[in-house]
Parts: sequence; C-alpha cells; structure tokens
Amino acid sequence: MSGRILGSGLVLLLICLVVATSQATAQNNRKAAIEKATSLDLPKRTLAFRVVAERIPVRNDQGQADAEVGALAFLKSDVASPRPVTFVIGGGPGTSSAYLNLGAIGPWRVAFDGSPSAVRPLLPNADTWLDFTDLVFIDPPGTGQGSLLRQDAKSKERVWSVDGDIDLLSDAIAAWLRNHDRLAAPKLLLGQSYGGFRALRIAQSLQSRQGVALKGLILVSPALDYGWRYHARTSPLSFATLLPSFAAARMESEGTFDARKLIAVEDYASSVFITEYLRGLRDKETLARLVDRVTAITGLPHDVVSTAQGRVDEKLFSREFARRNGRVASSYDPTVSSDDPDPATPRPDYADPFLAALKAPLTVAMSDLLKAQTTGPQRAYTVANETVFDAWQWNDDHGLPEAVTALRKMLALDPALRVLVVHGYSDLQTPYFESTLILNQLPEFGGRIAQRNYRGGHMFYSRDESRAAFRTDAEAIVNTIAGQK
Repeated sequence: MSGRILGSGLVLLLICLVVATSQATAQNNRKAAIEKATSLDLPKRTLAFRVVAERIPVRNDQGQADAEVGALAFLKSDVASPRPVTFVIGGGPGTSSAYLNLGAIGPWRVAFDGSPSAVRPLLPNADTWLDFTDLVFIDPPGTGQGSLLRQDAKSKERVWSVDGDIDLLSDAIAAWLRNHDRLAAPKLLLGQSYGGFRALRIAQSLQSRQGVALKGLILVSPALDYGWRYHARTSPLSFATLLPSFAAARMESEGTFDARKLIAVEDYASSVFITEYLRGLRDKETLARLVDRVTAITGLPHDVVSTAQGRVDEKLFSREFARRNGRVASSYDPTVSSDDPDPATPRPDYADPFLAALKAPLTVAMSDLLKAQTTGPQRAYTVANETVFDAWQWNDDHGLPEAVTALRKMLALDPALRVLVVHGYSDLQTPYFESTLILNQLPEFGGRIAQRNYRGGHMFYSRDESRAAFRTDAEAIVNTIAGQK
C-alpha cells in the first residue's frame, strides 16, 4: 500500500513539475507582457478590447535568446472564438509597424501630413480593422520595442539578414499563437513594402518549420522581386513599370486623376515602350518618338527627358517633378514636396518630404500610446532604425531576394489560401504596375489572388478615401476566410 501511495505521489509531483515548467516557459516566452483593458468610442459603435504589449524572445541554434521581437496586440473583448487574428509587419529592413498601426488599421491614428515638429494627437480611428479581426503588430529586433540582446557579429548576421529575419519572425508569430492559445484561429499576415516580401516567405516558414498554416496574406505596396528593380542597367523593366505611376502623379498634381486613363499608359509601357527602348540609342527617330511620349506621360520638361534619353527613374522624377517651383518631391508620394535645399545641384541629398517628416510625429505618438495603454517603465520606441538597414545581410539570391516562388508554392499547396495585393497609384518606391506584371506570370489559382489600387502613394492610407476603401477590401477577405470550414 505504501509503495502505491509513494508511486502516486511521484506521479503527482511529476505532473506538478511539468505544469510548473510549462507555465514558466510560457512566462519566459512572453517577457515583460503588459495587459490593459480599454474601450474606444467610434461612429455608431463602441469597441471594448484589451491591449497586450510584450517582448518575445527568439533563440539561435544553440538555444540562446539573442533577440526580442516586440508585439503590440489589440484583442477585442466578449467575442465568439475562434476570432480571426492578423499579424502586421512593417517594411525596411529596419522599419517598425508604426506606420500601419497609426496610419491605417489600429484603433488610433495620427494625421500623416504637417510639419515634423507639429503636435499630432492620437485620434480614434473609425477605419480600424479591430471590428472584424484581432491585430498583433510585430516589430523585428532593432525596431519598435524589439531589441538585439547579443551584440556579437554572429548574432547580428543571423538576426539582421534575409533568411535569419524570416526564421525568427516566424518563430515569434508561432510563439505568440501558442502562448495566447490562438493556434485554431483563422490567421492572416499583413506586410508592407519589404514586409510584403517578408510575409510570403514567413508564411512558407510557418508552414514548414512550425506547422502553422495561414489563411490569408495581405501585401501592402510589396516588393515581390528585387530583381525587377535592381537588374542590368540596360534592361527596360524598371523604367517601364514606373511610367503608370509617373502618369498618376502628374494627373494628381493637375487635378485630373482618372484611373481609366492609366490603362493606355500601362499598354504603352508593356509593349511599345519596351520595343522602342530595346532598339537602343542609335535609332534616332525611334528615340525621339520615345522621348516625346515619356515627356507627355511624366509632365517633366522635354529637355530633362531628352537628356535622360527617355530613361527616367524615380530619383530623376522626384528631383525634377516640382523643381520649377523650387521644390523636391517624395518618391513615396510625389504629390508631397518640400523646399529644394540645393537648387544648383542636379541630384541633391535631401530628406524625403513624406517619409522623413513622419519619423518624429510617429515616435511621439507611439510613445504616447504605450504610456497611456500600458503600465510600468517604458522602453523607447524606434520607428525606423538606419543601423539595421546599413547592417542588413542581403545574402539571399545573390543579394536580389524574391518571394514569388514562395507565393506560387503556398497557393499551390493550400486551395483555401487567399492573397490581397494593394498599392497606391502614384508610389514610386514599389510601383503598382510592377506587381501587376509579376502577378500576370502566375497561374490563376482559382481567382484567389486579387490586386486593388488606390489613390495615393506608398502609404496611400494617409488619404481618408483610400484608407476607407482599403478597410472595405480587407474586411471582405477576412470575412471570407472566417467563413471557411
């Protein structure tokens, strides 16, 4: 009898140890987790939700935590389970998720226009996605509240590299799902710019490394294949894909924007322009015809286009588009400009009038949000970190990484996966027509890939009408996914 009692006691002790170990592991994987309940009054509804801020340790092959991923979650209260959850990743490398959080889909937003030093208060965001999906904003190490714990060269090369970044972010997302008991929820991943490239590769990594399948991918102004932009200098690809965005920017400046007029520019860019470009510079008659057409499309001075021999890139366009007015334009949204710091210089070194002007306001706004919605000591929030970008190891695909292969494989593997690709018409950083031509090379996959374009630039959601349209399209795909069996 005593032996049986002793055996039972050992079993009970072992169970207690396993439970305690499991709880300790969960706590270690949710380092500095802070949770707060709140509510927000919006048009025609009040949202009650929890704000959960935490740092998720990610480990190297030796089991050492060499970095932390920041995660800021907004989780709606009193809703049926399983509720969809959308993970959000910014661009970069070295860029946080603050732009999407405070510009498009979080519960609060700030105005994206105005002086960098102007106070921009947090405003309730009527276009938040929290109505139809929980939101988890992910900040890679070195951005937001994510950090690099080990400063040795090997850790930096692993964390700040194409492949290492994909693996550690997929590990962090899987850890969040396990820690919050959300593995059974319909899961989506949203990435912007470089984050769009990341999203596709992370989806593949989650499937293969973690056994986690996503139901939806939303790619915002994505860079799908770096080979399209950084190819042989004699290739017409990047020049051709920029032409429709140049036309959109010109029409915006003239107050004559009409998306239907871009169809003719797209047709020209993908056919006649490429043919005439490839005839080269020695065919003077063809070159003159090309220069005239590009001048009409861009609205740039004829002598500028002629000097460039019809080869207009985003840097030249941004320099010359508003130069006659003594200004320089943003390549993220050419309708935004600032004073020309050096009018005599052909290509002056200047801070981008749109992107650079947002860094200080977003830093203040994210600090205010975290201070108001979390407790305890605050860690500085890093909106964008140039150190990460400068240290980035572009060692994948000979420095020209692409995610189209991952997209093909994921769509072929899962007949339920849906993909939404969205762009701003006048974005020069990741032109919408580039994605159009890339997606045209894929099979139909049952119509499960959709592209939507909105007025505006790289962060088109800075415009009220575009932000609202984006929300409508996102809600449709989330509801479709949530309704799948």
